[in-house]
Amino acid sequence: MKFLADPEAYGLERDLTDLTVVHAVTGDEWSDSLSYVDRLVLPLLAARNVRTVQIARGGRRDADGVLILDDTRTPRHIWAAGPWRLSDELRAAGTVPQMANGRRTCSIRFKGWALDAWAAFEFGTTPFRRVIGYHAGERGRAEKDTAIQNQINAVAGRIVCEPYYPLIETDGMDRAAVEAYVHARLGEKIRKSYCAQCPFSLTCAARDRHEERLREFPETGAAVLMMEYASQALNEKVALYGERSLYQQLAEDERNDEVLTRFEQQLDQAPFALYEVRRLYLPGRTKDCRTWHGKRCTEPRWWCHTNRSAECRREHRAGCELASGARVDTAPWCDGDEEACRDEQVKGQAWRSVRTVWEGSRNEADLTLMRWGREEGAQLRSGQKSMIKRAHYLDAGDGYPSAAAYLVAAPAGIEDKQRTAKNPGAGFEAKWTAVTGLVGTRWAPIRPLVVPKRERTTGPVSVRYLQKGQCASDVGLTA
Repeated sequence: MKFLADPEAYGLERDLTDLTVVHAVTGDEWSDSLSYVDRLVLPLLAARNVRTVQIARGGRRDADGVLILDDTRTPRHIWAAGPWRLSDELRAAGTVPQMANGRRTCSIRFKGWALDAWAAFEFGTTPFRRVIGYHAGERGRAEKDTAIQNQINAVAGRIVCEPYYPLIETDGMDRAAVEAYVHARLGEKIRKSYCAQCPFSLTCAARDRHEERLREFPETGAAVLMMEYASQALNEKVALYGERSLYQQLAEDERNDEVLTRFEQQLDQAPFALYEVRRLYLPGRTKDCRTWHGKRCTEPRWWCHTNRSAECRREHRAGCELASGARVDTAPWCDGDEEACRDEQVKGQAWRSVRTVWEGSRNEADLTLMRWGREEGAQLRSGQKSMIKRAHYLDAGDGYPSAAAYLVAAPAGIEDKQRTAKNPGAGFEAKWTAVTGLVGTRWAPIRPLVVPKRERTTGPVSVRYLQKGQCASDVGLTA
């Protein structure tokens, strides 16, 4: 709105012909946020003839490209979803949004990736300015974003884009100031825009505000709890807030009873499945290994996966002195026979196999789980926090490599998945047998494992328009 009121103060043309508003559609925005934009924001943009573009992922794979849902200077409605929603991806994977290397993978895949692809399509090699509305209390996020963009510019050898944060750099407005300004201009208080299942929601809104919103939209809250339930069924530790679940938080306040009741109703009505979940916990690489064996370790030593103790490093120093007196370090020579030399093992990757072995109702799933578990001598245990029942037939031991496996009931729709490789000896099944001595699953999967098509693509990302005359329903979209 500040751009519309005084464009020249922000380096824009008076007629705003050089301004483009781009909306990356994740498919999981709060309905009140969509209503707010439809009623109050789009009319302002249309009145000033501001170009407004709405984009979404074209499908699950990057090779599916980006779909331009709308590109107009007279926007009339906000799009609720594209052909592949973030929640579609999370439900199929049986997980919740997570961080990877300090970055939000959901934001990268459904916002950053799509926006970057559209910008490359739109601007080519012409530099542009990218505006993000971080407020003054989010300076750290802005600095992180700038550092990433500077790195992209350096790799490209040119200015791809210049990031600009007007609420910080020009106006110095924090969240409260922004809310007060918008309220004064539009006459309504607005809530933060974020996906309903966002685990970082407590950075978007205080816990009481977030729970108030869930109570206002109990069906949305129930859907988020369904997603979390499926994630915890496959991995007890993966709840929306780390090891603490949204369910636990809501259960602490009786005002949330309606949301929890809707959730239980959805669970009872949903088709269920039994999943056999197998995990391999593999050893990681030590600093010594990375130092002396580089990116790949083809001939592992004992110290490649197990740290050497301080005593070992002191008593069995690696290196030699040259005649000149200079010291030359060499790889550790200790054979590791002495117990005092070996410190803790380094934890590496965890490989997971999920196979659907039965489908039916929730009640039938619980009964079948208990019966099959007894028949196989598995231990029926409930999760310490989720209370989800699992029939464990293999528990992880100490050290690495190790393995665990169990049968669990959860809503149907989680896709069968495990690591495959062109070399059969490098895939999950070969590694599973090598570590456990077992062959295959304990219960027969109800369908063959489908090896997914290549996810990534090289070269420019495909960007296409929704065809003229094509209805949203033709491609599974929600306008």
